[in-house]
Amino acid sequence: MTKQGLSLAAEFPAATEAEWRSLVEKTLKGRDFDKAMTSHTYDGIAVNGLYTEANARLSPRANGAGGEAALKVPHWNPNAKETNEAILEDLTGGAEGVMLRLSAGAFPGVDVSELGVALEDIHLNMASLTLIAGEEYQAASSALLALLDARNYSHDEVHGSLGIDPVGTLAQTGRLLETVETACKNAVQITRNVLNKGWNLTSFTADGGPYHMAGATEAQELGLALASGVYYLRAMEGAGLDLTEAAGKIQLSLTADADLYLTVAKFRAARLLWAQILKQSGCGDVCFNVDAISSLRMVSLKDPWVNILRATTACFGASVGGADSICILPHDTMLGISSAHARRIARNIQIVLKEESGTSNVTDPAAGAYAFETITSDLAAKAWEYFQKIEGEGGIVAALRSGVVHSDLEASWAGRRANIAKRKEALTGISEFPNIDEAPLKNIGAMPAQNSVLKDAGDTLPALPFHRSSEEFEKLRALSDEYVAKGKDRPSIFVANIGSAADFTARSSFAKNFFEAGGIKAVIGVGGEDEVALGQEFKQSGATIAVICSSDKQYEGYGTAVAAALSGAGAKHIYLAGKPPNTKGLVAAGVCTFIYMGCDVLVTLEQAYSAIETKLTGEKS
Repeated sequence: MTKQGLSLAAEFPAATEAEWRSLVEKTLKGRDFDKAMTSHTYDGIAVNGLYTEANARLSPRANGAGGEAALKVPHWNPNAKETNEAILEDLTGGAEGVMLRLSAGAFPGVDVSELGVALEDIHLNMASLTLIAGEEYQAASSALLALLDARNYSHDEVHGSLGIDPVGTLAQTGRLLETVETACKNAVQITRNVLNKGWNLTSFTADGGPYHMAGATEAQELGLALASGVYYLRAMEGAGLDLTEAAGKIQLSLTADADLYLTVAKFRAARLLWAQILKQSGCGDVCFNVDAISSLRMVSLKDPWVNILRATTACFGASVGGADSICILPHDTMLGISSAHARRIARNIQIVLKEESGTSNVTDPAAGAYAFETITSDLAAKAWEYFQKIEGEGGIVAALRSGVVHSDLEASWAGRRANIAKRKEALTGISEFPNIDEAPLKNIGAMPAQNSVLKDAGDTLPALPFHRSSEEFEKLRALSDEYVAKGKDRPSIFVANIGSAADFTARSSFAKNFFEAGGIKAVIGVGGEDEVALGQEFKQSGATIAVICSSDKQYEGYGTAVAAALSGAGAKHIYLAGKPPNTKGLVAAGVCTFIYMGCDVLVTLEQAYSAIETKLTGEKS
C-alpha cells in the first residue's frame, strides 16, 4: 500500500491574520475588536480569539507530560463495611485506584482503626491507594504500612500515596495536633521508613485544593502547591535525606474544573515548574506525579445533573494536560453519600474519554497548539511570580501565619463572586436556565455529620473559607424551598408582558431566568396593551411584585400606564426588564428597579425577597 500525504490546506488560498481580522470586524458591526475578541482570566492572562505562529509563545516540553491517567474514585463514608462494598464495586466497574478519606478533626470518614475493614479483599498490589488523613496522618500511615506488611506484598508492586500534607491541613482546617514544623519532622521520619523498606509510595502531597476552594486563581493555586512542595523538600533535605530520593516522595495534587483551556494549561505548567524547581535544587532525574481531582468549588446542589457536564470537561482537561491520575467526584457529592449510579457515571466519564476518545493515546496532545502553548506559558509565568511572592514572605507557612495567603485569596474570590453575581460568569442550571421545580435525586445516603469531639490542637490559625460558585444563588433557592416544605406556595413574581410575543418574548424569558435563579417563580402574563387587564392579571396571579417586559418601543407607548396600573393593583415592587433611554416617566409611574445584563442579580434578588415580605430566614414578617 502506497503512503501518500493528504494536504487539504493546499486546496485553499493562504489567508493572513489581517484578512481574518477584517472579516471579523465586519461581523462586529462597530464593536471594539479587542473587547469583543479578547477575554481575561482572573490572573489577568489575555485569551485571544486567534493564535498564530507569529504571536504564540511555545512552552518548554516537560518530561512525562500526558499519557494514560489512572482512574481513581473517592470514598468518605464513615461506615467501613459500606465503604468496602462500594470500593469493590468501583474496582470491578473499571476503577484503577481509590482515594480514601479517613476521619480526622471535624471531617467525617472511615476511622483509622477500621482501615483494614474498609480495604478487605482489595488487592493493594493491583489498585493504587491514596489516603486523605489530615491531622491523623501518623496513625493512618502506620495503619496502612502495617496492613501492607501483614499481607506480604512485594514492596515494589504497591503503588499509592500516604497523602501527608500538614501545610494544607493547617490551611484548610485551621488546626493540627502538633506544630506544623513538628508534623513535618514526623512526616520526614515516615518517609525515611518508606524509603528504607522500599515501598513504592509517595508520602507528602502538595495539594492545591484547599486554596482553590478558598477562591484561588489558577496561578495562586499552582504557586501555593509549588510552595508547599518546596517546604516539604527542604524539610527532608534538612533531615539528611538524599534530595533526589526525597523529591520522588512528593506528589502534586491540583483541581480540574470546567474551564478547559485553563485546566489543560494548569497541569502542563505544573509539570514544567516543578521539574524546573527540582533541577535548580540539584535533584537528579525524578519521576514525579501530578494528580487531578475534579473541583468541588464548581459542584452545584441544584440541578446536579449539570455536574456531569462540568466533570466531563474537567476530566478531559486534566487528561490532555498530563495528569497521572484523575479522581472525578460524583455529581451528587454535595448532597450526601453518593449513590451507586452516581459513582458509576463518574467512573464512566473517564472510561469513555480514555477508551472511546483516545485521550490516553497521545503524549502531551496540547503540545504545538498555539492557544494551549501560549496560555500555558503565560500561566506558568504568573504562577512563578506568585510562588516567588510566597517565598519572599518567608515561605508558605509564614505567609499563612501572616495572613497574606488569606487576604490574597479573599480578594480573588471577591472578584469571582462579583462576576457570578452579575452573571458574567454564568452557572448553567443555577444563574442561567434554573429548573425551579426540579425533583430531588434519590438513593443518596445521608450527609454524615461533622465530628463534634476534637482532640486538643497543637497548632492553629484561621481556617481558609470553603466556597462554591453556586452557594449564594442556592441560599436563595433554599429560602424558596422552605416555603414549599411548610405547605406554602413559592414566592412569585408576575411577568407583565406588553404587546405581542414578538415584543416581549426575549425580555420575558430573561426576567423568568433572572428571578427563578433565586427561587422566585415567574407567573407569565398572556401579554397585551390594556393596562387594566394587566392589572387584573396581576391581582389573580397571587404575586406581590411584578416585572414589566417588552421592547423599548412598547415601553415608550404603554410602560407608564402599565406601571401605574400594577401599582394601583397593589404591586409592592415593580421591576422593568431592560435599560430604556427614557426612565423618568416610568419611575414616576411606579417602576422601582431596572434589571438588565450586567446588573447585580444577587442584590436584586435579595431585595425582591424583602419586597415579598420575606426575611432571609425564610419566615414571613
